[in-house]
Amino acid sequence: MSEWPSTWNIQENNFDQSFTFAELYKRNITSKQLYLWSAPMDIVEHYQFYLNQLSNSNKSPSMTTQLFYNCTLPRFGPLCQYSLDIYMPYGSSLFDIIKNFYRKEYLPMTLTCYTHLKCNRGSNLACLDWTEICDGHIDCVNDGIDEEHCGQLEVNKCEESEFR
Repeated sequence: MSEWPSTWNIQENNFDQSFTFAELYKRNITSKQLYLWSAPMDIVEHYQFYLNQLSNSNKSPSMTTQLFYNCTLPRFGPLCQYSLDIYMPYGSSLFDIIKNFYRKEYLPMTLTCYTHLKCNRGSNLACLDWTEICDGHIDCVNDGIDEEHCGQLEVNKCEESEFR
């Protein structure tokens, strides 16, 4: 049985400004500016297509009334329907928020139990977190199963500018 609701409660966004493509064009807004404002890529591409239509013909393009929602952080998405619980006011864009989040060291407050290894830690209440697998320390008292076959794992080192 599906856990999705049978109906969705989608409400019009009254919080963020919206602009038609025609209004953006009148304000000399470029598709690059939309990209820098963290607009969804499909909106950026549609707007560029609209601009190309304008420059290639004299007729009014069909996408004149398509809307762009200028989302206010921490909201984002085509209709500003998503938000992040980890909003940091010093972030100037969605990219900055995500980049700053992944720069922080992973400190597990609530562990995610890794259930694919049958690990005995001496107590049924203690589970194995994914960061404890192949970390050079035996955590499972049943033959150190958490440190077996570590040479077969693919190890990826991320550059400083990449997300981990």
